[in-house]
Amino acid sequence: MRDFGSNLEITLGQENDFERWRLEVHDFKAFRHKLGADVLRAFCCCFVHADRLTSLISLAYISLQYHGHESIAFKRNLQTIVWLTVGILRELAISIRDLRSALAKRGLLNPNSAPWIKLREVEDRWEDDPFYREMRNTVAFHVDPDVVEKGLTALEGQRDVVVCEGEGPNQDSSSLRLGLEALSMGFEKNLSDLQKFMARVGEDHGIGRTIQEAFVLALESSGMPIGQAGKRA
Repeated sequence: MRDFGSNLEITLGQENDFERWRLEVHDFKAFRHKLGADVLRAFCCCFVHADRLTSLISLAYISLQYHGHESIAFKRNLQTIVWLTVGILRELAISIRDLRSALAKRGLLNPNSAPWIKLREVEDRWEDDPFYREMRNTVAFHVDPDVVEKGLTALEGQRDVVVCEGEGPNQDSSSLRLGLEALSMGFEKNLSDLQKFMARVGEDHGIGRTIQEAFVLALESSGMPIGQAGKRA
């Protein structure tokens, strides 16, 4: 455990004999001042988005275990999780940009470090690439009525269209499928582009670990390496 003055300590500890661990700051006020209020605020915004992405992974797994791979409910949940992921990644890109700026102003940014090379790629992709921005703005957090209208027009070329479906009387096991069908048909993106897009969404889903690495790097750059604490009873 290291002491940096004013009782400021940062420790990584393990509780009991379990794998549960925690990174803990002792004297948070001094820590915030040392790292910089703007830097810590920017990190917190990234933490929120990273946690949400991690939660979506957990929810997908729970849904799969509960409903089954071929169920209507799981397919509906998976589609929802994908589009929520897209929206969160777009917001994360904005937070990464703000974090990069805050670290640079305080001389704590190492742009050539492994974490920041990866984070900059995510930032550029979801913040600057028109294709990724459009997918977020028209089908993720915001559902564009014009996209839906194009999809409905495309569906007129099909004689039979499923409006809704379910397995039993519970809403939890049903899907209002027409909305998804119209949205999917209205993309006007070729299959190859969509496949590449979905693959990239999956790869960026686990960016939380990289944000943790960037946080540790910022601590080291500001002169606050992490000490090791003993196990807690």
